[in-house]
This record gives sequence, C-alpha cells and structure tokens, in this order.
Amino acid sequence: GELTVRFLDVGQGDATLVQHPDGTAVLFDGGPPEGGVVRLLRRAGVRRLAVVVATHASRDHHGGLAEVLARYDVGMLLDGGDGSGDPAFRDVLREAARRGVRVVPALAPMSLAAGSVRVRVLSPPPRPPGPAPEDPNARAVVAVVSVGAFDLLLSADAESDALLPLALPDVDAMKVPHHGSADPGLPAALGRLRPRLAAIEVGPNTYGHPAPSTLRALERAGVTTYRTDRDGTVTLTVAEGRIRVATER
Repeated sequence: GELTVRFLDVGQGDATLVQHPDGTAVLFDGGPPEGGVVRLLRRAGVRRLAVVVATHASRDHHGGLAEVLARYDVGMLLDGGDGSGDPAFRDVLREAARRGVRVVPALAPMSLAAGSVRVRVLSPPPRPPGPAPEDPNARAVVAVVSVGAFDLLLSADAESDALLPLALPDVDAMKVPHHGSADPGLPAALGRLRPRLAAIEVGPNTYGHPAPSTLRALERAGVTTYRTDRDGTVTLTVAEGRIRVATER
C-alpha cells in the first residue's frame, strides 16, 4: 500500500525497481545475466512491468533484460542502446519484438506516465547519424522518476560530465552514478540535486568501486548512503512525505 523503490542486489550491476500501490511497476536495467533479476522481481511481488528501461548497452545493465522480457508482460521498453551493435543488447531488442513489446528510443526530452509514476528523461539528446560511441556511459539514460512530491534521480553510468549540463532538480533520493566510480564533479552535482538518501549499486569488482573520493563527497554533502555490496537489496518506502529504509543485511 505504499510507494516502494528497490535498489536490487544483482552484484556488480544496476537494477532499480519502482512499485506504486496501484500495481504499476517500472524497472531500470536488469543487471548482468548472472545477477538473478527475475528471481528478485518475483520476490518483490511483480506481476507485470509497465515500463522497462535499458539505460545503455553495457552487460552489467542490460544483461538480465532479455530474460525479464521473456518472463514478464511488459508494456513498453525504453531503448537507451543508442544504436549499439552489441550482440547481447540486440538480443534484448529481438526478445522485445518477439513478445510484441512497444520499443521507444530513450531520447530527451521525454516525459511519460505509467499509472501514477512519471518518468522524465533528461538525457541523452538525439545524436547525428552514425555508429554508436565506443564508450556508451556518457549517453546512458538520465531520468527523474516522480510520484507525488517524491523525486528519484537514476543516471545509470552517466557521471558528472553528463549530469552537470542538465537542468537538475532537487531530488529526495538518487542512485550514485557508475557504481560509485571516482568522479571529480560529483560534489557539484550533489550540491544541485541535494538528495537526502543515495544508493550505490555495486558488487565485488576489480575497478575499485566505490571510490573513496566518492564516499567522501557523499559524506561531506550529508547524504545518507547505502551500498548493495554491504547492505544487499536496499528498499525505500515512501509515505506521507517520509522515507523509510530497509536493508537485507
């Protein structure tokens, strides 16, 4: 009976689930293929997904989405692949076509409503014709998910270089970009976003995620921060202007 946001523990990858009391569910990314996102969706009680967002072509973000599309009734797929030729990402699009899922390019500016959940895509803008950029992170989907007065920023792997040129609103919560990688512009982004809570979706990795500088920036900004590698799935429950947090461990 309450709005729920789950930062799902899929290991080193992203999968964020938003569930409204009216039954609307929206999923941003599906983690890597071995992340078990379908199991986690079942555990969360998901029966249908109004919108699935593939933020960009990266195995730890889109890897679990082909199975999600195969197992769930999905209303719409927002395609953030940016024209990628990545075979695994093309498999996601083929599965969407096989299941008759409407596919919409995730390009800014865009605003859509799924039940009482509003999704505003802030980035990326359209780009000139040609091959997709070699590094997809900077053009990953940046979106604000809003329900009533609650606002959540989800920016996949798009770091401050991509965020700071945008008209960033104040938000209540955010997913820290790119698994908490080192990002010199993060303090400036935090100063504009002013979140109360943040989650880092991260697992065992060899990249040094989350970076000590990122953790310091969050602490100095007074942002209460959770990590899926330590806390497991992090669940925010929003009601009457208050946010409650529950962790698996």
